[in-house]
Amino acid sequence: MKNTETRAKASNKRILVLLPLIIVLLLGCIVWIKMNPQIFHSDVRQLENQIKAELGQLEDKSNDEIQAALNEVVTEGSLSISINANPVFPTGDSNGSLKIENGPQNLYAQQVIITLDDTGEEIYDSGYMPVNSHIQQDKLEIDLAPGDYAATAVFTAFDVDSNITVGQAVAQLKITVLN
Repeated sequence: MKNTETRAKASNKRILVLLPLIIVLLLGCIVWIKMNPQIFHSDVRQLENQIKAELGQLEDKSNDEIQAALNEVVTEGSLSISINANPVFPTGDSNGSLKIENGPQNLYAQQVIITLDDTGEEIYDSGYMPVNSHIQQDKLEIDLAPGDYAATAVFTAFDVDSNITVGQAVAQLKITVLN
């Protein structure tokens, strides 16, 4: 009987010693996660490493168009998107006139992914586009045969401070490959 009581007391002592250690470890993990949120946003870090966008607005915009964009009052939660609705590519593997812009009036960084409507195949990824940047021309990821293609551009907006996705917008495109 004494042996059983001794074992029970030893077991209780172990629990009393281990329980606070486990609680301290859990609290330490929670504090570490709160102090290092960027570790859990590695997708955005990868996007930042693939930046294709140039700073500034599209080169062929007039001063009036630029001034109009700067004068716009954009409330938080809204997203302004800009892309050529009919980009033309001389060949399937050449630069085309995408004219994607993340204007200075936006509050969010963007990524643009273009997919073909008939197959859902991804044919373009802009990479991370900071506010006030643009892509005048770029190549598609797929060498398309000559013809016209219905496509969808999905703009994903990222909060510039936390890199958390805050919304999406969509634009319909007609992509033309000449030769």
